[in-house]
Amino acid sequence: MHIQVRGLSIAAAVAVLAVTVGAGCVAPGTPPPPTPPGTWPVSGGLSGVNGDPVINRASVEAFCTWRGRDCGVAVTYTDRASWDKMTRGSGWMFDNFAGFPGILVISQSLTPNAGGPAELASCAAGNHDRDFADFGTLMVNKGRPASVVRLGWEFNGTFMPWSAWDTEDWISCFRRAATAIRSTNPGVIIDWTINAHGTPAEICGGVSTTCYPGDAYVDIIGIDNYDHGPSVGSREEFNRVAERQDGLTWIYNFAVAHDKAFSVGEWGVAPGSQYNTHGENPEFVRWMHEWFADRAGHIAYEAYFNNCTAGDVESNLYRPAGGSCARQNTNAGNVYRSLWAA
Repeated sequence: MHIQVRGLSIAAAVAVLAVTVGAGCVAPGTPPPPTPPGTWPVSGGLSGVNGDPVINRASVEAFCTWRGRDCGVAVTYTDRASWDKMTRGSGWMFDNFAGFPGILVISQSLTPNAGGPAELASCAAGNHDRDFADFGTLMVNKGRPASVVRLGWEFNGTFMPWSAWDTEDWISCFRRAATAIRSTNPGVIIDWTINAHGTPAEICGGVSTTCYPGDAYVDIIGIDNYDHGPSVGSREEFNRVAERQDGLTWIYNFAVAHDKAFSVGEWGVAPGSQYNTHGENPEFVRWMHEWFADRAGHIAYEAYFNNCTAGDVESNLYRPAGGSCARQNTNAGNVYRSLWAA
């Protein structure tokens, strides 16, 4: 049975996600009431992680076993080598999560890695509607129609192949992609996610929401929020940064104004980032938890991003350092487990 999120209130959208099981159907019984402020994670399990070191069920469940609470969502990514591989050729991703009882949050690009402005313009012209429609068909055929699709996430930076260098092309491409996926999979949940802490002047005119494609094309509004660019040293500073343009609270308020549920599809400490000045900062984990708890009734899902790669954010909380794992943030991990354990 497909679900529809379009047209629902924030509370209803969150309730639908809370009872959606991995097979893409609505679980029997009455949806739980909205979570009262002060409670996180919610009993429905709208909390999870990416697959690290492998994008698969085993990696997600290893993290969730470590933290002491099952994961209701798993964040995953399609192959971006070509149009075919990122759409029809991404069946491996669904297979890697066979049997996972929670919701898949699929980060789906708008163009391949070798894309750029020309491919974005081609998408905007409708030349890849069939590719995205085929991806919707794949979701249905793999038994995951009610998955969340983070379409063209972090578009408001300069580092993605689908970065919004041309606002008109980007919005048109997003709309066509969302419409095409829905044409073959009406149960899909479309998530529009920004990158935190600032949009360059040459992207979306310097404001991420200039590239908002419109309420009719979006079910969830979200952000990827790491402790960098800038990192923060106090709760007061955390709040100030969150309230700035393109910050956590700023875009949350935008979502509420548009009656959309909210997501944080990636977040974490970022001691490996060149834009971090406070190191591991376990208190960032505590401040994020408090932020989630205060807004629990509006949050569709959140997922910690566990990453070991040297020179990246190096956000890893639980894998032992050494070999392919550059760093273990033990202090941040201890705070996370104390707050997220069942």
